[in-house]
Amino acid sequence: MAPHPPTKKPLAKAPWSLLAQVSWLTIAVTLLSMLAYGLWFESRIARTNLEAAQNQARTLAATVATAAERAVIARDSGELETLLINMRNAPHLVQLAVLDPLGKPRAVVDVSADREPRLNFELGTQTPPAVAAVDLRLIGSDDSGRIEVWAPIQVGTLVGWTRITLDRRGEADARALVRQQTVVSALLTAAVTVLALFVFLRTRLRPVAQCAAFAEGIARNFGATLAVPARSREVAMLQSSLNEASLQLEQQYHDIVERNERLDAIFSLSSDGLVVFGADGVLAYANPAMVALAGMAVFTGQTKADFDAGWEHQCECPQDYRAANATNTDTVTEILTVRPVRRLLRREHRVNQRGQMVLYFRDITAESDVARMKSEFLTTAAHELRTPMVSVFGFVELLLNRKYPEETQRNMLQVIHRQSKLLISMVTELLDLARIEARAGKDFELAVQPLAGLIEETCAAISFPEGTHTLALELPPADLLAEFDAAKMRQALGNVVANAVKYSPQGGLVQVMVLCLPAQGGVREAGIAVRDHGIGMTPEQCAHAFERFYRADASGNIPGTGLGLSLVKEIVELHAGRVELQSSPGAGTTVTLWLPLKD
Repeated sequence: MAPHPPTKKPLAKAPWSLLAQVSWLTIAVTLLSMLAYGLWFESRIARTNLEAAQNQARTLAATVATAAERAVIARDSGELETLLINMRNAPHLVQLAVLDPLGKPRAVVDVSADREPRLNFELGTQTPPAVAAVDLRLIGSDDSGRIEVWAPIQVGTLVGWTRITLDRRGEADARALVRQQTVVSALLTAAVTVLALFVFLRTRLRPVAQCAAFAEGIARNFGATLAVPARSREVAMLQSSLNEASLQLEQQYHDIVERNERLDAIFSLSSDGLVVFGADGVLAYANPAMVALAGMAVFTGQTKADFDAGWEHQCECPQDYRAANATNTDTVTEILTVRPVRRLLRREHRVNQRGQMVLYFRDITAESDVARMKSEFLTTAAHELRTPMVSVFGFVELLLNRKYPEETQRNMLQVIHRQSKLLISMVTELLDLARIEARAGKDFELAVQPLAGLIEETCAAISFPEGTHTLALELPPADLLAEFDAAKMRQALGNVVANAVKYSPQGGLVQVMVLCLPAQGGVREAGIAVRDHGIGMTPEQCAHAFERFYRADASGNIPGTGLGLSLVKEIVELHAGRVELQSSPGAGTTVTLWLPLKD
């Protein structure tokens, strides 16, 4: 079987050349400009002629009225006719008439085109203006219309009227002449302009064609340069621009290669997951972080349906999973996974004009935990502050509304004082915690000092109940030095010693000693240990001891804010140290503040 001949595609209609476009554009612009000018000039001539004719008619009517006063008073029709005949030479004049006050003709002269006058005895009674003043009227169209002017003849009173009628055909003749001259001038100007442009552009467009050919090949051979004869400034600028564009394309190509390499490195090192699906729904790219976050197989060539099915399997509630599509690009989705580990991920996605989809996954587990802890902290703080405030408010309200014996009032005031002191202490410790956390130790005045002086000064400032507690100090050598802020460390150690006194309500020995550890990694540590023989804590209580507002004694018999150990831990850790807690129920507690030593 003979093969079918190849089908030829119809050639697309080629656009006009620049020469033809410029020529036709010039013809159109020239013709339109000339015609517009002609119409404007015609309108101006018509307006000027009309104004001149109106002024002429008014002047002539006023002149005839003045000249006819004596003849009208004398009722001399012959003199009136002679006067009108002598006035016939005004341009475009058609008729001169003198009428009595009621509009009855007294003398009428018609003027022909060759200025020959003729008495008119057939004109009937006319309707004069209602007001004795000059009245101008336009009658008929521009080509066949007339201008009619009435002027009163007054000698003390109205004795008659003069009426002047002018023909407007002269205006039409002037407009026709302007139109004819405009059309002829436009055609001649367009023809001369096109001929000059054709000759000029034909010699100047060859370099432009060479520039066009160079521009077509610049995408395949960027970096090349063009050299054409620059016969005009525009061609020289075009040549320079094309050469600059060629060099810029070369530079941009290298910039894009370098940018792609940087993006590959960024995506590879990013801790956030990125996935790109093509318009066909097949995975085109996934960075390493995406594989780690997903905990499932993510690979090039994977379909989006399989990708979404894998996420459904990872979620705690598969039925709540919502796949990303082109209709919900403005939605930020949170995905809670339970396999292989529990994570909370935030997903965003975009779809470009080519239908490609980019998905962005971020692990917000830590942020969510921080937000939860913040909410719990605010709830606990509000509760802890509310309890003493309610007590203060209640007793104050009782004292204001009722009368009590002096002893009872004193007991109430002591409760108010105790609760107010607790509130002040709680707020002060909260402010201290907030200030220390915000400044991160930047306002600490660090100095190398002996630990013995720190222990002596701190214990000397603490009051111990008489006859119940015994303080035993084991001071270290004077050359045992550490770098710390004396005020902050006195505050931390003071809180620990005060807790030892409070949480051994039955009294007993409170020991303060210094422990030293062997050097590890070139760093030696010393610990200030505070030991009491009080109520102690269970392992579960020890695990929460450094949380804010947590108190091992929930009965409320022992005063406190639950912020002391949190403040201690914050201060010691900002000194590059650590806090150690050992306790047993009924056997007492030991808190040790470890600090790095200085030689």
